[in-house]
Amino acid sequence: MKKIVLIIATLGISYAGIGQDKMVTSANVALQSHNLDEAKEDIDKAIANPETKEKPKALFAKAQIYTALQSVDKYKASNPYREGFQAACKLAEVKADYEKQTVDGLLLYGAFLYYNDGVKAYNDHKFPEALDFMKNVMKVHDMGKRFDKLPPAALKQFDTVAADAALTMANSAYYAKKYDEAIPLLTNAKNNPITKSPSVYQCLVDAYKQVNDAKNKFATIEEGRAAFPDDVTLRNYELNYYIESGKQDELIKKLEDASAKEPNNSDLLFNIATTYLGMANPKDGKKPANAAELTAKSEDAFQRALKLAPENAGYNYNFGALYFNQATDINDQMNTITGSSAADLKKYDDLKAKRDALFIKSSPYFEKAYSVLSGNESSLKGEDMKTYKSTLLALSRVYATQSKLDKSTEMKKKYDSLQ
Repeated sequence: MKKIVLIIATLGISYAGIGQDKMVTSANVALQSHNLDEAKEDIDKAIANPETKEKPKALFAKAQIYTALQSVDKYKASNPYREGFQAACKLAEVKADYEKQTVDGLLLYGAFLYYNDGVKAYNDHKFPEALDFMKNVMKVHDMGKRFDKLPPAALKQFDTVAADAALTMANSAYYAKKYDEAIPLLTNAKNNPITKSPSVYQCLVDAYKQVNDAKNKFATIEEGRAAFPDDVTLRNYELNYYIESGKQDELIKKLEDASAKEPNNSDLLFNIATTYLGMANPKDGKKPANAAELTAKSEDAFQRALKLAPENAGYNYNFGALYFNQATDINDQMNTITGSSAADLKKYDDLKAKRDALFIKSSPYFEKAYSVLSGNESSLKGEDMKTYKSTLLALSRVYATQSKLDKSTEMKKKYDSLQ
């Protein structure tokens, strides 16, 4: 997500101050005279002195001088504002009311500069840097009541900037794969009305997945779905959860509801088809009483999916496999018939006719999958190559049962050449 650098309004930072010792005094005099080189040299000497470095006037002078150096070309690249900012933070810690109005301006100015640097680092995919920069923005924001007297518009602006800084921290930790750090940051981002969004939920779901926290992963999916019911990615996360957990009854309801909202989504119809098929043919082999009904629903969903995407090789292969696997089951029944009585022969012939009819029904879908994939055989990989190989084997067997031995041999040779 590309971020936008904030344009910083000029803050009325006063450079007034009276030195506590000789070096602080001379540094302040040089600052008043706009002799920043001399001011830097003198305040560096003062801060190097253990007796002076944490005294309020020394910290105040350093915060002013180093912030001013940020506008000088020869110093700009070294980001002197960062030392000035840290000095201001230290001063706010050791003596909160010291030159408060000026220090508040220095703190806010530094926070906005850190925000801009954090944005740039994030956009450049330097996520650890972005994370560290934005922590300084939050450091100022977390000072809380210190800025209560700011105008309401300024407070609102800073709250918005801080919220985005916190979101950038969350995203930076996530993309840097620091999931344990990202999870609480993303949780805060989703709970903040300013930054709550589908993408925050998506990252948080994946972060829980990466740390194998299934309980919180699902809870986040459900919360995200309730907050953003039309977000497709969160919907798919929910569907995948039900697929992975094997909760097919709940899954099919979710799929049907989603398909009703998106009737032209062929992927949803394909998922409906495969889910009904899985329900009709459970892994334990014990088919439910309504297996035929579930299979019919699967066929209907396959047909609707292919009507929308007729060139999809995966849809065609899986629809062909629906009939092919039924034919294979019948073939297994045929192999159990060992007798030669008239009744046995009739039973065998009846089963063979059903088997062959199913193989014939599977043929056009396998052939379509082959037609789509074979033209790109040399570039197939991953799931497409797996589908192609399975299609070749299926066609080899289907053609053999139809006594098309030349085609059966051709498919088998193509399959062997890919091994």
